[in-house]
Amino acid sequence: MTFGEILKEMRTQTRITQEQFAHELSVSFSTISRWENGHTSPSRLAKMRLIEFSKKNNIDTSTLAELEKL
Repeated sequence: MTFGEILKEMRTQTRITQEQFAHELSVSFSTISRWENGHTSPSRLAKMRLIEFSKKNNIDTSTLAELEKL
């Protein structure tokens, strides 16, 4: 599973838009879009925020495990 696929799965599970997701992570909408499309990768801090978001929002454990591998 690619990083972009993980992000899309997280958004699907939480039923939020890229814009809402960006707000939750304190990044721009375009940043979320670039991550999902594989144009850029998140910083270490952003990855930690993603993991915290996943735990807070009860993201499926297999998706969380994939995220933690990256």
